[in-house]
Amino acid sequence: MHIIASISQFRQAGIRFSERGAIPAIRSLRASVILGRAGCVCPHATTRYTEACPGCPFAYTIGTTALHQELECWSRRQLHTRFRGPYGKETLEFLCTIRDKVLDRAGLQPGEWVLDVGSGDGLLAFGALHRVFPGGLVILDDISQDHLDVCTEVAREAGVEERLRFVRNDATDLRDVPDHSVDAVITRSVLLYVEDKAKAAAEFRRVLRSGGRVSLFEPISSAATADHRFGIDPGPVALLAARVEEAFRALQSPQTQAMLNFDERDLLRVFEAAGFTHLELELRASVKREQQSLAWFDALLNGPTNPRIPTMRQAISAALTPDEAAAYLAHYRRAVAGGPITTRQAMAYLWGSVAE
Repeated sequence: MHIIASISQFRQAGIRFSERGAIPAIRSLRASVILGRAGCVCPHATTRYTEACPGCPFAYTIGTTALHQELECWSRRQLHTRFRGPYGKETLEFLCTIRDKVLDRAGLQPGEWVLDVGSGDGLLAFGALHRVFPGGLVILDDISQDHLDVCTEVAREAGVEERLRFVRNDATDLRDVPDHSVDAVITRSVLLYVEDKAKAAAEFRRVLRSGGRVSLFEPISSAATADHRFGIDPGPVALLAARVEEAFRALQSPQTQAMLNFDERDLLRVFEAAGFTHLELELRASVKREQQSLAWFDALLNGPTNPRIPTMRQAISAALTPDEAAAYLAHYRRAVAGGPITTRQAMAYLWGSVAE
């Protein structure tokens, strides 16, 4: 494990950082701060602790999940921005469950270095911080500078900038992360956006040290596409529904095909081919038929399921006249109010390691 005492030493160790995303955190790094197995500077005091830090109590709870100070800051921001809707808290609790499973299976230990690929809003990264404390380091990688900037702000608010680093790389080209430099790679809902998943898996393998681990979560989007939209038979509005689906596809970028061209077997195949010697996969699939609310339907209309596709509301507006849209929506609203709806979902957790 590297022990870094200054910015210059960090650069000599071979790690480079994106200009805008890293500078706020790097500027706050003092030469007296030591990052490594020797210990960590507590963000809430000037004393350096080698045991569990008494200045970092578990201060906030979502559902049954206890969170440290950095997670409190992260969660508070999420509840006031991304998850403000009627299902916001439930969605956040669901994501926290995913986070905990990914981190549990990564087997993180104090003092380790962790790379969060496609870190997004920091769900996994901020959750990993207290697991590698003291002495650990979490590197956030994302192709979006906006996401990196937001995570930098959260880190500053929580006082943990010195325990994080930021890089701006694509998952298939982690050029700012040296060979064999991290103990674990974690990621959530990233590979579904990546066309060349084999290349991403090879990059994960390259940056891992001997005995390093990978742990990830991916929704299997193809499992949810074999049914009717919203789980409702379009019936008398079938022609209108076909036009909406055509517009929905036309509004998407070509990269969205990557979301539908793989399943859990492909995940196992590409990571085995990349050189991972121990792999396990857990698939969770569900078919539910239950009563839903109109608020649930409106949430599906107005919220994109991922950043690269339009909302259904946008597709409806692009495909139909106002009168046609009213008829289309009236049919689906009656169906939602009148009976149970069938929904399908599949998700996979993959975790494993490379040889010692």
